[in-house]
Amino acid sequence: MRKRLLIAVVAAGAMMSFGGRANAAPLTDTTYTVKGGDTLSGIGSRCGVDWKKIQTANRLANPNRIAPGTTLKIPGSAACTSPKPAAPRQAPAQPQPAAPADPNAPAAPVAAAPVAAAPAGFGYGIQIHAPDGDQRAVDAVADIGFNWVKQQVEWFRYEGSPGQANFAGLDNLVNQANAKGINVMFSVVKAPDWARAGNSDRSVAGPPADPNTMASFLGRMAEHFRGRVKAYEVWNEQNLHYEWGNEPLSAGRYVQILCASYRAIKASDPGAVVVSGALTPTGVNNHLAMDDVNYLSQMYGAGLRGCANAIGAHPSGYNKPATAGVGWSAPGKTDFSGHRSFYFQGTMQAYRNVMARNGDGGKKIWATEFGWASVENMGAGPAPGYGYAAQNNEGEQAQYLVDAFNMARSWGYVGPMFVWNLNFAPVAGNADEKAAFSIVRNDWAPRPAYHRLKGMSK
Repeated sequence: MRKRLLIAVVAAGAMMSFGGRANAAPLTDTTYTVKGGDTLSGIGSRCGVDWKKIQTANRLANPNRIAPGTTLKIPGSAACTSPKPAAPRQAPAQPQPAAPADPNAPAAPVAAAPVAAAPAGFGYGIQIHAPDGDQRAVDAVADIGFNWVKQQVEWFRYEGSPGQANFAGLDNLVNQANAKGINVMFSVVKAPDWARAGNSDRSVAGPPADPNTMASFLGRMAEHFRGRVKAYEVWNEQNLHYEWGNEPLSAGRYVQILCASYRAIKASDPGAVVVSGALTPTGVNNHLAMDDVNYLSQMYGAGLRGCANAIGAHPSGYNKPATAGVGWSAPGKTDFSGHRSFYFQGTMQAYRNVMARNGDGGKKIWATEFGWASVENMGAGPAPGYGYAAQNNEGEQAQYLVDAFNMARSWGYVGPMFVWNLNFAPVAGNADEKAAFSIVRNDWAPRPAYHRLKGMSK
């Protein structure tokens, strides 16, 4: 679930100020020819010039639309450094991870833990709410031409007592999706009370006391859905206090749960893909949240590399275009700015760097939740704390989603991506914060994003 209010507010208060790069070269002008995948902020970074100066010098009406081959005037720059080579479109048979972002970072040890196999292939997915099956929702996924669907599975609803699991409702959903040729991913969260520690805060759902209880549940689930459910995401945003039951945040404890679950799932269905729980993007480090890049690094230190086939991510965009580089802002979109966590690209690239530093660059990142909120034509204003939903119009919401898919596909290191979301407007009503992210209205009428996603090249 997308719960960004607390983290956004705290992060905004804790943002570092970003100054311009020092540039010892003479303050002359140079030119730069735009290449595929370039962003104005990236060009500015390589040339040592504020991107806004480049926009002004070239009279660019829209800084997010710079066509490859365009020659830009770079004011006050003697030369620009060459961009780093793009990641290959297909993962090589023998992965060669990209160089670490920090040249002084220690290299991964030669005698490292075993590496879980990485699945291949980009994919188009969307999260729906249909825990008991919903033919209308599944038909909509098929109509927009997507080949993956994600359903969050709240463990406590399916195993009320130890060993007594009932998957009947989920069977309906899986059968409906499979009949349409749509792959299914379950994201499994929220331990039942009987599996939690005795002193747990029962006002909020949280993790199990014993990793083996979740592993047992997932093993039986994978056996039941063998060959029918293609992927399992183990937990969700575990670097955030209320997704972790208000218990102390711990990457090590999470990885114990992940590794036990990985072994159980693979024993029941060797072909299933196990995705690490996606983290919530944040720059905060306190008892409420942990910076997701730091948390991911700690996950690797605890053994992540051998316990997941793919790395989950929730790259948020807030009020920024998918193509915006870190630091981008525009009139009317100046809040939720500066820190990497507010940018789709920034989060994805930061994760990639962590993976490469840990010798795991051959795996793909699965964006198990991403999207942009817009309340335009929804009949309700933004929910408290979600003011950015009033700063994106429906056309921008649609464009940002399409751009995210096209850009990530070109990177070569991204697997299936899941739009957040299809149908929470009909499920929860327009006033709910989740509705602003939906691509249909509360009466199921398609929004512009629905039509753009359906029509984009796949």
